[in-house]
Amino acid sequence: MSTVTRRSIIKQLACSPLLAFSIGCDLEQKPPLKPIAQRLERTLVSHRLEPQPAEAQLAEAAHWLWSQQDADGGWHSEQYALLRSGQAYTPFVLHTLLNVPRSICAPPADSVEQALAFLRKHVNPQGVLGLADPDILEYPNYATSYALRCFVQAGTGEDRALIKRMRDYLIDQQYRTENGFGPKHLAHGGWGFGGVLKNGSPGHMDLAHTRRVLEALRSSGRVPKDTTQRAQAFLALVQRDPEDPRKQPTLQEDVYRAWLHTIRIAVGKKYTIPFDGGFYFSPIVLGANKGREKLSVAGSYFCSYASATCDGILSLLATGAGRQDTRIKAAVDWLLKHPQIHYPAGVPQKHPEPWGEAIHFYHLSVRGEVSSRLDLPGTWRTDIVRELAARQAIDGSYQNKMSPLMKEDDRLLATTLAVQALKHVAR
Repeated sequence: MSTVTRRSIIKQLACSPLLAFSIGCDLEQKPPLKPIAQRLERTLVSHRLEPQPAEAQLAEAAHWLWSQQDADGGWHSEQYALLRSGQAYTPFVLHTLLNVPRSICAPPADSVEQALAFLRKHVNPQGVLGLADPDILEYPNYATSYALRCFVQAGTGEDRALIKRMRDYLIDQQYRTENGFGPKHLAHGGWGFGGVLKNGSPGHMDLAHTRRVLEALRSSGRVPKDTTQRAQAFLALVQRDPEDPRKQPTLQEDVYRAWLHTIRIAVGKKYTIPFDGGFYFSPIVLGANKGREKLSVAGSYFCSYASATCDGILSLLATGAGRQDTRIKAAVDWLLKHPQIHYPAGVPQKHPEPWGEAIHFYHLSVRGEVSSRLDLPGTWRTDIVRELAARQAIDGSYQNKMSPLMKEDDRLLATTLAVQALKHVAR
């Protein structure tokens, strides 16, 4: 009995007028699919005795992403109105594809320049991407960070002035004393959603936005020393560094105070919030912390979890910290104690909202990047390959069918995250 592979399925389907498309990255030869064939592509998932190798998965996923580029040069969500303009998706997808080895999937002719032209068209005079629609902010700090990295990597000499404006904007977006967020403020040193900062009111801010900005600044030149120092102060807070003087945020202050009356506390003993080396997501948007809260004598605190810990490590690396830095070593120790790949450790599995399932592809992406960059031990390569092989559709795309909470049910998002993970897994 012959082995069932994606290629054998495709060969059989290609003989039918219902579905015909090619393998590899030659988009020029791929005929447009009829609507019924598109629906079939989205529902078929390969079944094989052995998982598809990382390189083969990566080639098919990158091929699919290039095939989704629109005539205007951008990538647009068909599922979420907030992401339909392409301002956030285009730099995110383009940056990911620029880092796929050409030996695995080379960009189609003129596709990179068309994408860069799309970005140039939508960046405002201040160097901000994501503000084209005055009524809808499309993740301006996130979009600008990825666009900056795209121009640094693939732009021309004429983009130098634009690169400087984007850097200046991102540096100015950091929460600091000058815009109402002094050292005692829980947002101090981090970055948020973007746009106009109201004095003392941070809006949405978190570790993921902070990481993207730091990486963009580092890729485009030296990060100013004071910017780095403030960023490291923020990272100390979300790593629950015992030396950080700020009180940890909580949603359970009343519960904590009531609980204190039920236990015995040693008189004169100094208690501190437990430090385990891991990170949590946000000291401002408390409901977004997927690790939930725990009570300790020193106070209530948000628990560490895997994807946030990976973001914390990547943020520290972007500030210039080395792999032997004690903060990075502590975070790596947390990851090594929680090696599971199929589910982000630290996120409760028995919870009304399926947060762990909702960030499945994001977890694979950041876990793969950290494990690859720091050359961590373990079976993470094989585990990631198997996780992704089980979820790749026959057209090469991925989709999170477990939960839409983090928009991973949008194939553009899930497939881009999968490509990021596979790039770090492929040898």
